[in-house]
Amino acid sequence: MFKKLRKILLICILFISIGFGSYTLLHGSKTEYRFKNDTYQSTKLPNTFNDFTIAYISDINLHQEKDLKRLKKIIKDLNTKNADMVLFGGDLYDGQVFKQDEVIKILKKIKSSYGQFAVLGEKDQVDKTTCTNILTESGFEVLHNEYRKIYYNDQSISLFGLENSSDISTLLNDDNKNSFKLALVHQPDYFQQLKSSVQLQLSGHTLGGYIKLPLIGGLEDKDLGTLYRSGIHKSKQSTLIISNGLSFEKDHDYRIFTYNEINMITLKK
Repeated sequence: MFKKLRKILLICILFISIGFGSYTLLHGSKTEYRFKNDTYQSTKLPNTFNDFTIAYISDINLHQEKDLKRLKKIIKDLNTKNADMVLFGGDLYDGQVFKQDEVIKILKKIKSSYGQFAVLGEKDQVDKTTCTNILTESGFEVLHNEYRKIYYNDQSISLFGLENSSDISTLLNDDNKNSFKLALVHQPDYFQQLKSSVQLQLSGHTLGGYIKLPLIGGLEDKDLGTLYRSGIHKSKQSTLIISNGLSFEKDHDYRIFTYNEINMITLKK
């Protein structure tokens, strides 16, 4: 009896998913986006960082000129959120770099009180120097396996920007040994190695698994995005937050239930 009910339930979920998925495919899911509010709490967080807000953007995936009009709107909407810090998790372009000056002009309009930092994704590595220069001229500090102290009301946390690596050992020292550690790394599966060293990891890369079904999760994986595809994952004292990213890819012209998003993360003591 239980097996029969379970089968019926799965069939119902499948048909509902197909129905809603078809709707979102036909009604602008490629260009629409949302602000997803996440709250992260840790006793290790310095007291003054309570209510500190991070806007986390990943996988912009520019691949045609009309994407720039959409990017302008995204940045305009982002600035209404008044984030304390803005982080970019990689993959600015999906394909050949184009309209560099215009992209810089758009990204320069991002506002934040305590800095803008970025790491590169695997697509950025194709033209690493150019993508780094675009982000730098736009006001981002690009971290290539480096860390920075972020100061807020006389206290600090350590931000680690890792590029195609989970090796944080060379960056750990007496200066950051006891501090709250936030790792920004494009690929989520590095969490397997980083979870013993950092309190919070922000990643993207997977686009939520492209198709996400209730009770099942994302259906498609990518290299270094097989263990963790979407959402929030916890392991003892460490947390991984994965962004669905802001756009689809040229060779994956579809997304179902994996909505384009900017993650607004509020830190809580």
